[in-house]
Order: sequence, then structure tokens, then C-alpha cells
Amino acid sequence: MAEKVKDLKLKRDYKKFLYFIDGDGSVCEKPKSGEGESTVLVPKAVERDNQFLYFIDKEGDISRSPRGIKKKAA
Repeated sequence: MAEKVKDLKLKRDYKKFLYFIDGDGSVCEKPKSGEGESTVLVPKAVERDNQFLYFIDKEGDISRSPRGIKKKAA
């Protein structure tokens, strides 16, 4: 189950751009064409915790869910 971390109400254009949260916790967009650089939309939006996966949900907010736990083979 995902937990909402930060309300942004980010407007997105999925036909032209890919949206992601970089290693610094900033929300970025990159053209789908592969041409051009990433643009930071919201700098340092969240402080990341490696126990969670962070993503932009359907409302345009930042949410997170726990990472799966790897089990060691016996």
C-alpha cells in the first residue's frame, strides 16, 4: 500500500515527457524523444529513504511504498 509523502498537484504531459524522482529527491522531466536534458521541476522535493520506492502518483503527488525484501537462499 502506498503512502502519500508530499502534495504537489503536478501537471504532467505524458505524451511528450517522462517524469521521475532523481537521487537527490528532486522531481524531474525528460523528453520522451531522448533528445535534450532532464529538467528539474521541484528541487529537493523529498528526502529519500532506501527502504522505500518513490514515485509520482496519478494525482501528481509524491508517494512511496516499501521495497520488497530479498530472501537468502538456504
